[in-house]
Amino acid sequence: MELSERKKQILKAIIGDYIRTAEPVGSRALTEGHSLPFSSATIRNEMSELEEMGYLEKPHTSAGRIPSPQGYRLYVDELMEQPPDTGEDDDLHEIMHTKVRELDRLIQEAGRIISSLTNYASVAVTPTMTQISIRQFEIIAVDKMNFVIVVVTDSGTVKNKMVRTMTDVSKDEAELLTYVLNQTLTGLPLSHITAERFDIVRRAAGLTALLAPVAEYVAELIEELSDQEVFLEGTNKLLRFPEYRDTHKAQALLDYMEDDRRHLLPATRKIDGIQFFIGPENGENPLSETSAIYAKYDIGKIGQGMIGIVGPTRMDYAKLSARLSRFAKGLNKLIAETFLDDKDGDR
Repeated sequence: MELSERKKQILKAIIGDYIRTAEPVGSRALTEGHSLPFSSATIRNEMSELEEMGYLEKPHTSAGRIPSPQGYRLYVDELMEQPPDTGEDDDLHEIMHTKVRELDRLIQEAGRIISSLTNYASVAVTPTMTQISIRQFEIIAVDKMNFVIVVVTDSGTVKNKMVRTMTDVSKDEAELLTYVLNQTLTGLPLSHITAERFDIVRRAAGLTALLAPVAEYVAELIEELSDQEVFLEGTNKLLRFPEYRDTHKAQALLDYMEDDRRHLLPATRKIDGIQFFIGPENGENPLSETSAIYAKYDIGKIGQGMIGIVGPTRMDYAKLSARLSRFAKGLNKLIAETFLDDKDGDR
């Protein structure tokens, strides 16, 4: 059933008051605190109907009403107004430029900053890196049986591992394998480094005891970079909200979030712009009484990651989504300038 404009005005006013005060909202507060062109009796009737329709809930201990998850969903889909851009996050680029240049650590730092800016818990998710490519291989001999394999990706990530061979490997063998790896496996998306591709390396490099540990390490690296990493920051900030004054409820939520951070990944792993996940939309778990706002960030051809905030359903969706959107755009620009050649960070 479609809501009348009057019901929408009243629902919007109730949500605004509840976000601000965390107290159930009664008809008197709406009559006195808003310029609504309706009588108290009309507002009471409309509130009763909104409750029957599932947009409001009535706590047992109060005559007022609070928004339901369904009410918040209507609010973010239809009623919410975006605040003007104040430029308050313009220093993001300068702040983050002082940090590390490895992508995963940069995303972790981005999560820490957005948590600090919003005073909510933050979730920062790295992209699945199957489209990333290896820029360079280097094999450093420690002695004839111990070597350090160094791999540099086109995202600026540097990975290395110490390996030991079963038999001695000469300097010429190590140099030849390094050359073949750089000629054969660099510049390809990780998903294209197949067993057939390694057969080419094997034929070109010859039978060397170093080949097996190198192949094993590259396979480990592909698996590692294909997994999304989830960084969680600022969970203690949730304790300041009245919704979590119940210590058992708060502890259950914090334990669930910290136990497996992949719980925080939305059911849809593909975020388009800004997306809201309200209450039960987060699943039947302690997150069902929270809301999350996610924004995507781009890493060019490599793919997309997510950055978001988590808090009680009573959050200022308009203000927080606007801030998160600006932050994600700044993050896009920084990633482009730090890691990408085309500098295309505003997609």
